[in-house]
Amino acid sequence: MLLNERLAHHAPHLTASERTLAESLHRDYPHGLLEPASALAARTGTSASTVVRLVAKLGYDSLAELRREARAEVTTRLQSAALRAPATLGKGRSLEEYVDDTLLHDQHNLEATRRGLDMQAFRAMVKALAQSTGKVYVLGEKNSAPVSAYLATHLSLCRPDVHELAAGSRFMVDRLVWTQPDDVLLVYTVRRYSSGALHAAQHFHAQGCKVLVITDSPQAPVLAHSSHHLLVHTANASPFDSYTAAFFLGNALISAVAQQRSTEVAQTLQRRDDIWRGFERDALEGLQR
Repeated sequence: MLLNERLAHHAPHLTASERTLAESLHRDYPHGLLEPASALAARTGTSASTVVRLVAKLGYDSLAELRREARAEVTTRLQSAALRAPATLGKGRSLEEYVDDTLLHDQHNLEATRRGLDMQAFRAMVKALAQSTGKVYVLGEKNSAPVSAYLATHLSLCRPDVHELAAGSRFMVDRLVWTQPDDVLLVYTVRRYSSGALHAAQHFHAQGCKVLVITDSPQAPVLAHSSHHLLVHTANASPFDSYTAAFFLGNALISAVAQQRSTEVAQTLQRRDDIWRGFERDALEGLQR
């Protein structure tokens, strides 16, 4: 249950001071929860101990857990980092609280992403990435580029013909000229959704290719053109999206693809080590001359 549901459920059992605090929490949710317990108590004419007692009575492990829920609600409702900033930054937190709040959010993101994972879609995506005889294109634009770079780097060690679509100097459209029906697009996109990702998905879908999507909402526009998709949680203790769960899903996909192609991966990694030895030897010899 979210806060307002818990407040309604426990209302008959609250003391007068707890009811005063509960009314304030209900009225100012979620923004009012981002203050320290002492400030929250002062604003409502109660005490810090009342805040702690009410939070425990409502079934939360701590005020930090309740704040995590509030920030997740803000993340869901507000599209941009600029809009989320006033409601997520808060005031008066120590450096230790910033660290703990971040950990709490990412633990929740990981657990919620795993709990909601569509295993049928996951299997289909692994099969497409491992068995496709065409090229695999990986796309993540703007802030999502590190996720696509991670996926492309490691998938390229699991199979041939993996291309990071948004990387380098060549314009994306030029790379799509030779798209074939047995190609695969793997795209990562979260709010604000990239128009490039949407247009790429439309193109690959129109060519009869498989379009694999990792995104943060079942309402993401790109899903209208996807073959299979996975949902990821991105809430954070700051205005910025968390990519921890995205890297978790990416790591899971890569691990599964590597297992599906275990013989080829072992041979590829051996060839890579052989090539690296040549590079390292040349570099050392050059320094010794």
